[in-house]
Amino acid sequence: MGNIHHVPQSELHEREGAPGVMVHHAPAFRFVVSRALWATRLGRIVVFEGNGYRLRFYPTALSATLWCNRRFLARDEAVLREVLRPGDTFVDVGANIGALSLLGSKLVGASGGVYAIEAHPRTATFLAGNIRLNGARNVQVIQAAAGDRDSETRVTSRRSDDQNAVSDEGVKVPMRRLDSLLPDIDVRLMKLDVEGFELFALRGAERVLRRTQFVYFESWQQHSSKFGYRTPELTAFLKGCGFQLDCAEDYVSEQCENLLAQRPLHCESRK
Repeated sequence: MGNIHHVPQSELHEREGAPGVMVHHAPAFRFVVSRALWATRLGRIVVFEGNGYRLRFYPTALSATLWCNRRFLARDEAVLREVLRPGDTFVDVGANIGALSLLGSKLVGASGGVYAIEAHPRTATFLAGNIRLNGARNVQVIQAAAGDRDSETRVTSRRSDDQNAVSDEGVKVPMRRLDSLLPDIDVRLMKLDVEGFELFALRGAERVLRRTQFVYFESWQQHSSKFGYRTPELTAFLKGCGFQLDCAEDYVSEQCENLLAQRPLHCESRK
């Protein structure tokens, strides 16, 4: 397995500058129907198949996108399938409605476990609903923002709710360090997608990171600059924690992409 995966998100979806959900390669009729289901809340009666899991059509951007394009998360799912094994622990930070948490649940099996962490209370309710829908008993849902301190913060409540982020405005939520939320266990894979807040989430996870093998995280200078740091600080932090990333020290994520960091193979602790 390589040390780093560069996954440009522009190939899969647009991020900023347009209202609502962006759906590429979706038949026009299905796209229109998805908007109607989303707007009228009738989607709650619709259950559709993902790639190895089921999702209810909750009134969210990601529900609408996945209903239109089942391959929207294909690259993320490929990373999970490559890394996770039966008995592993998967930590999904920024779990949204739970698509990747549910795939992780299936891959790690009954002997493994998944921690699905979602900051926005409304989205976390939908996440919990999808976990129940699938009978995924090995998934624990945690409603909190992952950060570098145990306190409170606010997150936005955008229509494009997959882009909600820590902010000075919005709904008040608990902020918790991952070191406070998670037990002292081996973590095979930690995934982070928190719209630019990744560095602070990692700073609150130094104990957990010592027992983590892979970190799969979103990186984009446009997002990190909103929180006062540059993406090289994010990769430098992970390298300082002993992870390998095959990129230059001054590498800047000019587009939205997902990177995969890993510990050297000789440091891996097999269960």
